[in-house]
Amino acid sequence: MTYNILDGAEGREEYILQVLQAVEPDVAILQEVFHENLAQNLAHALNMTAFFASGNGKRRVALLSRLPIRSCQSYHPFPPIWRNVLEAEIEYHSNKHFRLFGVHPMANLSVICEFWRWWEAKQIIRRIKPYEAEPCLIAGDFNAIAPYNRVAIESMPQWLRLTILAQGNRVYHFSIREYLSAGFTDCFHALHPNEDGFTLPPPYPNSRLDYIFGNELMKANLIDCWVVREPMAVLKASDHYPVVAEFRL
Repeated sequence: MTYNILDGAEGREEYILQVLQAVEPDVAILQEVFHENLAQNLAHALNMTAFFASGNGKRRVALLSRLPIRSCQSYHPFPPIWRNVLEAEIEYHSNKHFRLFGVHPMANLSVICEFWRWWEAKQIIRRIKPYEAEPCLIAGDFNAIAPYNRVAIESMPQWLRLTILAQGNRVYHFSIREYLSAGFTDCFHALHPNEDGFTLPPPYPNSRLDYIFGNELMKANLIDCWVVREPMAVLKASDHYPVVAEFRL
């Protein structure tokens, strides 16, 4: 599961917990976690283990896992990493593991920010390359639009509509293309190619920024992937819907 919990979930912790309890993920990557206490409190309530990563600025990527964490670290050389990349080795059976990378690149759909995200993506892919023979996932709020996805520009905030208008009414896709070119599969799109899968903002989303990408070894075991729209707490918990992918390993 990947979930942007919005500004540290401050004042909305109970709603976030309700969503996590409803989904019961084995592993959750959270974005915009401000304090380690939140990650630890959620982990305690869910009988999971937490890892709160170091990073650039207060918005961090964190990990919750019901499965054993064999190793976990934060990677955040600036530039190009805007916040941090969380890297974890998760054991799913005895002596069997998959590698998970949690990301949250620079925001904004302007072409300048998209170039920065492309720079980040290239750095992340270089980081992953030594593990390409292992099952690998990349999950998070990528703050980017896939080349095959539309956006509902008419329902976006005015400042964002003007940003897109100023660049010829175009949204650029360099960063997501980089992951696809590296052999990663967009789990949601692979199973639902004709659906928008919009992830923000509730209750009337206009775009998809949240993805779970798997390499060939994970793609072969993909069962399902969906945007979480229940329970009702998801409408109050954050400005993003979570995304979940299920694998048979």
